[in-house]
Amino acid sequence: MVGNDEQLKLHNDNNKAGSFKAGESESAGNEPADSFHDQKVKGSGFNFRKLFSDLAVYSSGSLLIKGMSIISAPIFTRIFEPAQYGVWSFINVLVAFLTGILILGGDNAYTRFFFQCKNEDEKRTLSATWFSFLALWSIVVLIAVVPFSATLADWMLGDDRYRLALAIGLFSSAPTMMNLILSQALRNRFRARAFTFLNVSTAVLILGLSVLFVLSFDLGVAGALLGAAVASVLMIPVRLFYIRDLLSWSFSIVFLKKLLAFGLPLVPMNIAFWLLSNADRLMLVRLASLDQVGLYSIAAAMAAVLMLLQTAVGQSWLPHAVKVYEEDSTYAAQVFKRTMVYLLAASGFVVTGFVALAQEVLFVLVPPTYYGAFAAIPFLAVGFLFFTTAQVSAVGIMVKNKTIYIMLACWFVAAANIGFNALLIPRFGIAGAGAATGMAYILFALSYALISRKLWPVNYPLKVIFALLIVPLSSIGLIALIAFEGPGLWANFLLKMAVLAACGAALFLILGRVEQYNISDLLVVLKKIMRWQ
Repeated sequence: MVGNDEQLKLHNDNNKAGSFKAGESESAGNEPADSFHDQKVKGSGFNFRKLFSDLAVYSSGSLLIKGMSIISAPIFTRIFEPAQYGVWSFINVLVAFLTGILILGGDNAYTRFFFQCKNEDEKRTLSATWFSFLALWSIVVLIAVVPFSATLADWMLGDDRYRLALAIGLFSSAPTMMNLILSQALRNRFRARAFTFLNVSTAVLILGLSVLFVLSFDLGVAGALLGAAVASVLMIPVRLFYIRDLLSWSFSIVFLKKLLAFGLPLVPMNIAFWLLSNADRLMLVRLASLDQVGLYSIAAAMAAVLMLLQTAVGQSWLPHAVKVYEEDSTYAAQVFKRTMVYLLAASGFVVTGFVALAQEVLFVLVPPTYYGAFAAIPFLAVGFLFFTTAQVSAVGIMVKNKTIYIMLACWFVAAANIGFNALLIPRFGIAGAGAATGMAYILFALSYALISRKLWPVNYPLKVIFALLIVPLSSIGLIALIAFEGPGLWANFLLKMAVLAACGAALFLILGRVEQYNISDLLVVLKKIMRWQ
């Protein structure tokens, strides 16, 4: 392939040193050459600067649109009692489940075939086919499901007061799904700023309408869900306007068959992943109480910030990864290896920082009734740290079109998560639910790594990855100990910040060793990162 020699030269794998230092630059000065975030390869559309720029933008956008539970927590925890907050969170969990069914694995399928289209006409046909089919499919499902909302509310929640709330929540899944698939079109176009602008607008609209319906119309939990539903409906035409260049009146049975063949195996996977993410709350309803669900929902909402960052990684990484694999699979292996190391290092610092600040954030964010939510947070954070590796390794499975393995892994881990929760919740309450979910995510990451290695082996540096995991894990354990047994509020905060600083320094030094930089080189790289636009 043209340009392959130059690519391999620029990204030379130094096997003897066990590192992957970039090739030497011809630029003047003593500045470390071709630092990771500057690398762009001739003959390839892949650019690490573009990847992380998209990641930063997608992160902010995703945190706003999908993080409404934590954004609205200061308001709703002062309006709702823990049991009501638990119901609101529980219904949102069900909405996420139905949304995953309605989308039919469509976001990943759409991305996979979008980059195989040979011209803009094919992309328009692909887009029009998928969007129209998903809209029709969602209408059919809602007609079948919504009439049973009263029965579901009585059975799941044991309280007929929440029948209307559940009906509204189920209805909202269709417009939510359409917003997701339309957002994917912007990601495939690498229009990260438009993506974020629309998500900011949606988040503001959801919060404003939800508060309006709860306070002004005294609709309670149903009002909060109605605000989200109305906002989602209003944003669909706006999103269609932004991707109007991809719309047409064409429809292709050939494209539809391909999309369904790729996406349908992902539906059971989405169900299993939903169980992996939400079995804790489902089982808390049965094994504990709605009050416990309310407390755990706060912990899960805060930890969801980490999951949303992970989702942003997947959103920005997937189109780049598929594109670079299609262009040059040999070079793609080097990209995957390098991306794994840097994302894991960044995730380790972010997750540790999140745990270090979580207790103080709780003190500010919610009333004292909800402070006990912290007990589950360190366990959830550890699981999400391991999940970082799955964001990279999962693409290795997708590019081989072997999504059936993803489904099998998800079901295996979902079943394990149910078992973990059944074992730990009766004894440890919300802390047991958090530990069960954290262990499930660790098992999830390991299963993805093994499957990906079988299908498309990438020589990841295992010793480096182990070091990048053990540093934040040790730090999180120490921070949790300080939070529970420390001398006092301000002393605890200072001790936790010291642990965080030590963790960051250790991770930075590990990366320096990987890149074979000395201390002065590391300082130069740090300055470049801090002024990076």
